[in-house]
Amino acid sequence: MMRLTEITVEKFKRIGGPVKVHLADVNILVGSNGCGKSSIIQGVHLACCVIRQAERVVADNTATVGVDDLDYLPSDDYKTLGHGANWGNKKGTPSSSVTLTFEKPDQSKVEASCSLRSARNAGISITGTVPNDLSSFLRTKKKFFSAYIPGISGIPNKEERKSRKVILKACSFGDSNVILRNALFLLKQDDVKNITRIEQWIGSIIGPISISVEHNESTDLYIKCNITLAGSTKPIELAGTGYLQLIQIFCYVLLFEPGVLLIDEPDIHLHPHVQESLVRVLAEVARERNLKILLTTHSPFIVRGALPDTNVFWLRDGAIESDDRSVVEVALGWGAFGKRLIIVSEDGKTQLLRKLIAQWPEIDRTVAFNPGTGYKHLPSPTRARELYETFGGKFKIVVHRDRDSLTDDEVNILAKEYEAQGVDLWCPVESDVEAYFCDPKFLVRLSGCTDAESQEYFSAAISSAAGNAREQFDSQRASHSEEIYKKTGGSPPNDDVWHHFQTRPLQGIKGKALFNQLKAKVPKKAFCEAKVLVTDLGGLLALDLKHKIESILSV
Repeated sequence: MMRLTEITVEKFKRIGGPVKVHLADVNILVGSNGCGKSSIIQGVHLACCVIRQAERVVADNTATVGVDDLDYLPSDDYKTLGHGANWGNKKGTPSSSVTLTFEKPDQSKVEASCSLRSARNAGISITGTVPNDLSSFLRTKKKFFSAYIPGISGIPNKEERKSRKVILKACSFGDSNVILRNALFLLKQDDVKNITRIEQWIGSIIGPISISVEHNESTDLYIKCNITLAGSTKPIELAGTGYLQLIQIFCYVLLFEPGVLLIDEPDIHLHPHVQESLVRVLAEVARERNLKILLTTHSPFIVRGALPDTNVFWLRDGAIESDDRSVVEVALGWGAFGKRLIIVSEDGKTQLLRKLIAQWPEIDRTVAFNPGTGYKHLPSPTRARELYETFGGKFKIVVHRDRDSLTDDEVNILAKEYEAQGVDLWCPVESDVEAYFCDPKFLVRLSGCTDAESQEYFSAAISSAAGNAREQFDSQRASHSEEIYKKTGGSPPNDDVWHHFQTRPLQGIKGKALFNQLKAKVPKKAFCEAKVLVTDLGGLLALDLKHKIESILSV
């Protein structure tokens, strides 16, 4: 039996090219918004539709399918579907190409390929090759090789009966949400067992479900469709969007009986457990019906639930960044897609750190965060290197550790240990992240108080926080000495370090402690985390962090 084994897309929307996707039964495309996931599945579906509908597909003679005749079109402004340039309308001008590679029973390869561009009249022109071996798959007028599911957001309250041609065209365009009852009724007319099969597939994901769809041409203006769940029957339009999403997916499997099923973000309306079950059932359907499934997702649950033989591709900037599933799973779990740098923080709550980074949108778009549970649980230099390698070297790693009572020399010692492993350490200029907000000038900006009032509040907070500051300082120095000087000795006396810290703005007091004191000293709750998080920082705080990240990303 002929098997589809590879898809290649070039110069279509976000895809530069060429992007080759080697196919298992189920194939998952992941990546940030705008990385090219949807471009691949839309390009494949458009190519399959034009190949099927064109009068001919040959290398040296153009054929055209008119806009009104097309069974799928991603945009009415179709000339913009090219990558980097609009489609032209004659040979040698910008175009997009798609190649489908099949394996014969004797394991030899055969390809169908096409180039798409604007037609001189309204429509899409095509040149290419479809070998005779593949004509029965790709060039049969009444048989769709691909089916495209863009997702569903609800359905109308009623539907009039439509013809088979109207139903298939609407569904091929991805508009099944407006014609889902019709699609179900058409399947029932073809074979009542079709509805039973959909119920079985969905039932194995979410539990028992019954679908009733009826229409009497003599008496009914609208199609009647009800869903029964847990003994309760309701009209289909009142079913949850997640149920509708599942019905749509499995309806397409039977309606088109495609060679490749293209699903765009099926996870949007589904509970994580349902997502994991769905991808496993899709694998069963793919094997059972000899079809390939290509889906896009942002969900770690889809990837996690997929069977071991599933292919997973991480796309970035219109190209495949990695096909290593373990790397993809880690990156998904860390929210790192579309990022270039991961900050591994010692802080469990990273809102204030994120607020600092958000001052600089260009940097903010590149950074992911991983909260921690204190500096003692931060990754060591060697563990940070292992993390870097776990990500396949795709991300810069920055470990955020509070300075606390570390001297500048000690920070440099620790930083060099991380740098030796190809990762970076960042310690705030003062004690911690909160310290950046414990500044009289920022207090004026935040609360609207005068400079004199700000200085008064700040001095009062310093005075209140100073009570046990030395005791905390000595405790931290003991830990630092154990960590840094255990083998070599030479830790500076605490009194000397403390004396030096008295010349600094926070006078040896931790920013977290001073932050809490300011919350108590500044009246009317004018200083608090909630207010800080909604205040424009003007890009002026933590410039050392900005310069650090810029330097790392420039390499």
